[in-house]
Amino acid sequence: MPAVFRKAVSGDVDTIMEIVRDAQQSLASRGIDQWQNGYPNRESIIADINRGVGVAVLQDERVVAYAAIIVNGEPEYKNLVGGQWLSDGDYIVVHRICVSNSFVRKGLASAIMQYAIDFALSKGIHSFKIDTHVENQYMLNLLNKFGFTYCGEIHYEHGDRVAFEKII
Repeated sequence: MPAVFRKAVSGDVDTIMEIVRDAQQSLASRGIDQWQNGYPNRESIIADINRGVGVAVLQDERVVAYAAIIVNGEPEYKNLVGGQWLSDGDYIVVHRICVSNSFVRKGLASAIMQYAIDFALSKGIHSFKIDTHVENQYMLNLLNKFGFTYCGEIHYEHGDRVAFEKII
């Protein structure tokens, strides 16, 4: 059965936080320090929901994955170093992609990426920017699969990230 996408709601927060913990444990087990400092936390997920950018992914009416899809929503992207973006106009960014352990390797991360692309195009936006930890090979593989181009680095308070863009 294909995944169903909908806006995340406050009743989803506990389940989303379980999925976030799965992702944090997965990253830690691979020796990646991404998401190991208490982020994303409950407050960041609630903020996503309150801003209307949180997306819940359902299988059989159960939330099994989550992401935040934001238009022009990453202030740090103005501070790209070691390269340059492919475009300067409106863009979407996807943050906090996470999939429940029971649904890993079932194509949900790819489905989220395609959903984000379709969302962007529905808004007339042709730029998709994203960043990740340099050691997050799963995400790097996903970005490669979708044809993203490396553009430089972003320096966040919680660590440096490699940044990519795809013109869609």
